[in-house]
Amino acid sequence: MKVIKEFKNRVLSFFLNLILIICLVSSCKEETNNSSVIPLSLITIAKEAEEQNKLNQCMGRVPGQFCITIVEHYPIHIRQIELLQNGNQIALVDATGVPITDAMCYVYYNIELGNGTPYRNAKIYLKNTDGEICGIGWEKNEGGTIDQLLNLIGEEKNLKTITKIDSMGMTLKFTH
Repeated sequence: MKVIKEFKNRVLSFFLNLILIICLVSSCKEETNNSSVIPLSLITIAKEAEEQNKLNQCMGRVPGQFCITIVEHYPIHIRQIELLQNGNQIALVDATGVPITDAMCYVYYNIELGNGTPYRNAKIYLKNTDGEICGIGWEKNEGGTIDQLLNLIGEEKNLKTITKIDSMGMTLKFTH
């Protein structure tokens, strides 16, 4: 009698596990026969990877690229930069004489923001020394940076003619 009871428990356990496995496998099965359908999560991952790749190229972080450390400076005629947060001025920077820096693998314009701001400095990444803007990096006071790809259009994508950049809840206003 004990053997029969044990056998029934094992059979019942086996069938419950079998039903659980069937339910799990069927819930993972694609409902459509259209093999060209790509799950939305894969599209999102691909777009994020593409944006990260563009940002890395903008910032000079290209895998396998060898960079020498020759730095050149190019003049740009920006007199003043105003930093606004929620429409309130939190810093005014004298930018007279601050050049575009070409560090061979990446080109940037560095803005020292000073004390009393959420960020120590902002680095505007450029595609070339002509001033075409592609991204911005904010250096936190406590260390670390937040980098962002910028998709500016027209005159607003050139450092020589830009009037403002909105990023991370902050606005940089330029006076030429």
